[in-house]
Amino acid sequence: MAVRYRKYFSMCKDIPCTGKRNKSCPETPKKKTGQYKSCGVWSIEFFDDNNKWQALTFKGVTTKTEAEKRYALFISDRERGQLNLPKRQQIPTLREYCEVYIALYRNGKENTIASRKRAIKALTSYLGEYRLDNLTSFIVEKYRLYRKEKGIRDTSINIDIGVLSHILNTAKRDRIIRYNPCADVSKYKSVQAKDRVLSGAEISLLFDKLLGKDRLMILTALFTGMRLNEVLSLKWDDINFQKGVVTYTPSKTGKTLTVPLSKMLQEELLSFKDSVASDRVFEGSQIVHRIVAMYSKHFGKLFKSLGIDNFTFHNLRHTFSSIMQAELGVGAVVVQGFTGHSSLSMLQKYSHSGIENRKAAIGLLTDYVLSLKKVRHKYDAEKIANA
Repeated sequence: MAVRYRKYFSMCKDIPCTGKRNKSCPETPKKKTGQYKSCGVWSIEFFDDNNKWQALTFKGVTTKTEAEKRYALFISDRERGQLNLPKRQQIPTLREYCEVYIALYRNGKENTIASRKRAIKALTSYLGEYRLDNLTSFIVEKYRLYRKEKGIRDTSINIDIGVLSHILNTAKRDRIIRYNPCADVSKYKSVQAKDRVLSGAEISLLFDKLLGKDRLMILTALFTGMRLNEVLSLKWDDINFQKGVVTYTPSKTGKTLTVPLSKMLQEELLSFKDSVASDRVFEGSQIVHRIVAMYSKHFGKLFKSLGIDNFTFHNLRHTFSSIMQAELGVGAVVVQGFTGHSSLSMLQKYSHSGIENRKAAIGLLTDYVLSLKKVRHKYDAEKIANA
């Protein structure tokens, strides 16, 4: 057994030291008060009863004298066979800690939890057996290269590393580890892909070919800018047919929006209402991630079957914004009032004052879609006549 001053800085390794700073000490980081931070700690080192080398430090041991007193107590306890050593904290593997991590955030948004679980599945398949304190930036970089070689997109890899960083920061907060290696790992630069929007011919094709619930769900998204989960969550009580508005809460911002109903959409909703027994317009089941994913997959296949490639239900929201601004010249502020982006959250306080502008914009959008149908029918008639 021995008492030794353990130094934090490698440059001090060969310099005799009693734990007190002097003129020969190298510069070390200072606190805000101007005082030097501690550059080491007194440690008691010994072989335990299993002949394993132990090095213990104690918060109350700040000088050599205090360390030697603790050292004497250790010798006394050993001679009496009462050497009760403090238990070292077991460092979990990434796989083990991920179970704790998910439990901590189990009350978060369902989509967020689902995204984290997907990332954790990918992370643990490669890094799961590493102890948290054994993870290094080099190992994380190897994981990134492994995923890239598998053909995974840079944006997905960035999401994985972001989740890993959050896991390790949580472990750091719980004092399981001291350092997060993801801090030294930079993100891949990803090019923002241009949002896919429907052309006029594709919009006309959808309304010519589709009937029933599929048609009405697409029409609802196209005339309101709502996301898929918001369309599925829509209730009949959210629709005021007398005032011609629909009120809903966007899933991301949580701020209630009131959107004018297109006359075309209002008529089709009223016609559809008689065939629905549920209080929800489109889906009676609880709207969970699995249900939304099922519908998303369904519409992806539906668009593809109609020859509309590389298009998802969410792209209807992009189409709504694009037509409003690019084709109809509706101002960005009015469009943001529809979509409810938080960047203009202050404007939502005065949403009632812009309702007339939104009604006018919806009227323009309705006329635009109906004009596409007329052009389509005229084109088909000419095609038949020239056949």
